[in-house]
Amino acid sequence: MRIRGRGHVRCARVLLAVATALTGLVAIPAPQAVHAETTLRAGCRGPSNSIALADALLVNRYSLASHPVATLPANPAWNEDPFNSRNWEFNYHSLRFVLWLTTAWADTGDQRYLDRATFLLYDWYRDNPRSAPRDVMAWNDHATAWRAMVYVCAAEILPPVTWLTTSLNRHGSTLADSAFYRSDGGNHALNQDVGLLEVGCYLDRADWMSLATKRLTSLVERSVDAYGVSNEQAIYYQLYNYQRYQYARSRFTECGQTLGSAFDRVDRMPLFLAHATMPDGNYVPIGDTQAAPAVAIAGTPAEFTARQGTSGPKPTTTYRIHGAGYAFMRTGWGEDRPYADETMATVRFGPARVFHGHRDGGAVTLYGYGKQLLLDAGMYTIEAGSYRSYFVGRSAHNVVTVDGGVLRTTATTLLRWRRTSDTLVEVALTGQPYSGVTANRRVVFSRPSGYLIVDDQLRSTTSRTFRQLWHLRESSSPIISGTRAWTRAARSNVMIVQVVAPTATRIITGSTSPIQGWISYRVFKRLAAPVVESRRAGTNVRFLTLLVPYESTKPSVTVSNVSLTSTGYSLTVTVDGKRERVVATSLSSSISPLP
Repeated sequence: MRIRGRGHVRCARVLLAVATALTGLVAIPAPQAVHAETTLRAGCRGPSNSIALADALLVNRYSLASHPVATLPANPAWNEDPFNSRNWEFNYHSLRFVLWLTTAWADTGDQRYLDRATFLLYDWYRDNPRSAPRDVMAWNDHATAWRAMVYVCAAEILPPVTWLTTSLNRHGSTLADSAFYRSDGGNHALNQDVGLLEVGCYLDRADWMSLATKRLTSLVERSVDAYGVSNEQAIYYQLYNYQRYQYARSRFTECGQTLGSAFDRVDRMPLFLAHATMPDGNYVPIGDTQAAPAVAIAGTPAEFTARQGTSGPKPTTTYRIHGAGYAFMRTGWGEDRPYADETMATVRFGPARVFHGHRDGGAVTLYGYGKQLLLDAGMYTIEAGSYRSYFVGRSAHNVVTVDGGVLRTTATTLLRWRRTSDTLVEVALTGQPYSGVTANRRVVFSRPSGYLIVDDQLRSTTSRTFRQLWHLRESSSPIISGTRAWTRAARSNVMIVQVVAPTATRIITGSTSPIQGWISYRVFKRLAAPVVESRRAGTNVRFLTLLVPYESTKPSVTVSNVSLTSTGYSLTVTVDGKRERVVATSLSSSISPLP
């Protein structure tokens, strides 16, 4: 039998066996063949634990994404939704779990795996015509893209049968439809392009391959900027898009397609990931990003940061500021202290929330001495509801919120200026996150010492109550005394000094009404964690805050010789006897060591 399509890794010997029927279930109209050893190409292989996952599927137990295990009927109705979750339904209708079965079959030769894979593919096809699918998610834009790839992977190892060819043509024509295409960009469009390419390549449809190439070339220009930053506003999705673009490049090339020069932008994506990696080797969780070790992308600065300086090219600077809305800064790359003990800070700005971003304009994070000190609260869930609103919203970030303020969902946080020197990195921002409120935030990072000074100035058309928030990690045991708050963990701590005294400061942990004081490192898991909240009211409000990382013993910190102006400030910061003079005006900024 001849298997069509360009660029596919083919079976080494004979073709694979397909079950004609499963006891008690619908018969599958497919011929039989004799099993032989085979090789699946990379895009068709399931994860390393595919055999265990496939064994569960043989007894109808589905472990999809981060959801609990669901036991489904042997003959699915394809309208199941055991967790009332669109994400679960998406994963279900993508059929990517079928690759666990085909991988287990290829690795073991056990015919049961291939029989079950074939049944599920045929049953989905039979039960879900475009005109009358069993579930609204059956022909979801993203599920369809992934399912098209799964059907191609199956076609590469199964004998040709009419239903499978019909399914491939149905998926190809759907993905080619301009009304179905996600032209707004993002990873859904990327996977739609790959899905269309895969079907076109297998069926030798030059028109579909050409359309996929045209779309992908346009997509990379719209979704990745000239510096290699994805428009999805989340560190995880920067990695995800990089990996998918890399896969797309290989598959389009194997199928004889030529991608434009804009695809060179993909090669710049690892540098962003390098600067978005904390000194402990994990990604900083900005946007829809779970806590996760960074991926060592060989031969790039992302290898250096993921492996904490033990291999790979070191980034040429300790800071990077992207027009897409990210400022990364750190004290070093392990030259003068243990690599993991360096201090790192981030600041978010730029366009309003899209795709997997959060409403985090102006948000700050801080890492020091081995752990995060000031955190983005995380992702927790992508299911709509009060907790999704919280984790995406401003209250879950280190910003200033406004009581009763009407959130402007299209608000952009503008970069007013950036300044750098041997001793500091500064970013100044402005925006209108709430109707009638202008928020200016100025962040100065001491490159020698690793502390931050955050100057918040807010103006409102009416008197408002403003709350400045600092989210701490769980078990950090913060305490408040006067204008100071500090954490008391065994290691990795932060002191918060309010240079301009607020009206009141309190600590909130695990509140549910309103929701506040939570962090999430993993999807569907949240932990109560303290938030230091400082409050002031009026039409013109200012917070001037010093944030000092320290290891374990509470440091001696003083702030002296303070002078405030409407456009800046000057003060002397002394930490354990080390003195620095900080001067910030509208025209310049400086940090100078003092004797």
